Amino acid sequence: MDAPLTLDRLPAEILLEIATYLSSGSDVLQLSLVSSATYAKVVPALYADVELRGAEQCERTLAMLARCPAVARHIRRLAVFPEDDAARLRGRMRAWDSAGVVSRAVMKVARHLDALARFEWDGEDMLPDDRMWSELRGRCPRLRHVGTTFGCFLPRPTSSLLQFSNLSGFSLTLKDGFYAHSLHLPSRESEPVFRRLWDMLTLRCPDLESLRIIGNTSEPSDAARLYTATWPKLRHLAFGAAVWNTTTPGQANQDFVDFLERHPTLESLHLLGRPSSNQVDLSALSPDALPNLKEFSGTFNLLRMLVDRSHQPDPAAPPNFAQALAAIPNPHQGQSAVAHNSLSKTLQRLCFPHAMHLRDLTPLVISRVLQGLHALTSMKVTFAIQGGYDSNGIFRTIVASCPHLLDLDITCTNRPSFFLDAFANSLRGLPRLRTLSLSLVRMAGEEPMHVGASRIALANPRLKSFSIAFIPAHGPPSGSSNNAPAPLAGTYADQPPAPLEQGTFELTSDVHGIPVCLAIHQRCAALWPWQRHADAGTNFGAGVGGGVAERRVCVRRWVCDLRPSGHPDVAQKGVGELLVERSPAGEEARLMVFCLCLLLLTVWALTNKAAR
Repeated sequence: MDAPLTLDRLPAEILLEIATYLSSGSDVLQLSLVSSATYAKVVPALYADVELRGAEQCERTLAMLARCPAVARHIRRLAVFPEDDAARLRGRMRAWDSAGVVSRAVMKVARHLDALARFEWDGEDMLPDDRMWSELRGRCPRLRHVGTTFGCFLPRPTSSLLQFSNLSGFSLTLKDGFYAHSLHLPSRESEPVFRRLWDMLTLRCPDLESLRIIGNTSEPSDAARLYTATWPKLRHLAFGAAVWNTTTPGQANQDFVDFLERHPTLESLHLLGRPSSNQVDLSALSPDALPNLKEFSGTFNLLRMLVDRSHQPDPAAPPNFAQALAAIPNPHQGQSAVAHNSLSKTLQRLCFPHAMHLRDLTPLVISRVLQGLHALTSMKVTFAIQGGYDSNGIFRTIVASCPHLLDLDITCTNRPSFFLDAFANSLRGLPRLRTLSLSLVRMAGEEPMHVGASRIALANPRLKSFSIAFIPAHGPPSGSSNNAPAPLAGTYADQPPAPLEQGTFELTSDVHGIPVCLAIHQRCAALWPWQRHADAGTNFGAGVGGGVAERRVCVRRWVCDLRPSGHPDVAQKGVGELLVERSPAGEEARLMVFCLCLLLLTVWALTNKAAR
């Protein structure tokens, strides 16, 4: 009789197929730790995507990879963050030494990276050793995607970074030091470098599929050379405001519009950065442009231009009549505009990286734009809550306009917005929702987070996983005004403060789709009363006010049964469990025990007095 087939005896192909269905790298790691035989078979999946943060982790892991070529040969993506913020706070290594040490470690392991297809370098100010790019270019024949950063210093025009050919993807992030030293302005130092960079992208990379050039400012740079390029296979494009923003909205705007029209293969378009009054006018695009666009990130005004581009005023009409016709708000125009636009059938994912300030007409404007996007399945949006406006009404508008959403990420900043039970009732309008991320300021008198999460799970049992975060109240983003003329102008969204309380929830349902239990992982910052009212812009484990002192964090993990107490499969709780349960029944049980104790104490006192 054959021995039973165990997990470590499965073929490597089956184990690798199982690993592809695991949601996180920690799950793949747990699978590899079953046995040494399983580990040897799962190594390609375990080390396929390696991301290193901090000089200490980079140096230690890269040294291990240099000693173990059999492991390094499976890496397909390597992302290096040599100057991670947490590592610099701990003071393990000086930031000025990190770039050189880590880049030389990458240079040593490059000879073993046979399968490397994507390399990303995310430093802050200092440049890596240029020999690293030379080794990667010569030793990694499959390397087709390169990402780097520019900080206080620029590479030499003869740098090996600018000598790559036949890349399918390129990413460039411009750090704060790049703008602090005015390197974005044409000069003897910057012009030769960027001229060689544009030559590499436009002349030696004809099959470019992904291009990402972003920065942390809206000060325009000279990107006219990019607008003249044509990449027939370009599918992903991300430009920061320094590239797509223009100071003279004339020929530069038309060149950018022509650039988009020459690339009908674009599937994702991200126009990031702080917008200004001279942002690009996407309404000049032809109705047939971007026929395959599936993902868009940018301000709400840019999306509105894309939707309304097929309904421009008749140029033959008198100027005054055309301007008046364009200024008349039509609540039914949104549906008809999108109906004649390809976005109705292609746009699936939408992200607004800038906070929208609620105004009286905000729900109507949002509904007008979104109600015709029938293919939309994912949305990420941030609202800056202000006094006097119905913050729950804007969510009801999103639910009514996008009933087919599968993923939703919504953040409400500045002040309390709504109770979780009201949010759960509105959530019933999204029957297909699978994942949810909610960040908001806690309302006074709000029930515990896990109780609100249970209400959300019962209201929408098709949810697979969701998260809730209570963030502290804080003022509006800098530069914003309550009297802004445009209701959805899209001011820059400062990163919301770190949550005071955060929970992740995994919902388990039976074969009939009825919720059974909720796995809860909850983290709460243990603050003193005077700290809760402070501007808590810190993370878990960071000091108040941005210091490095450690803060206490309470972590709880438990499973909450969502079935009623009379259900035959629900285990009956004893008296002790009932007394410590955080529920109305537990509170009533504790109150009854307290009253019984008072009664017994009174009877004992009377009996003792009568016996004297």
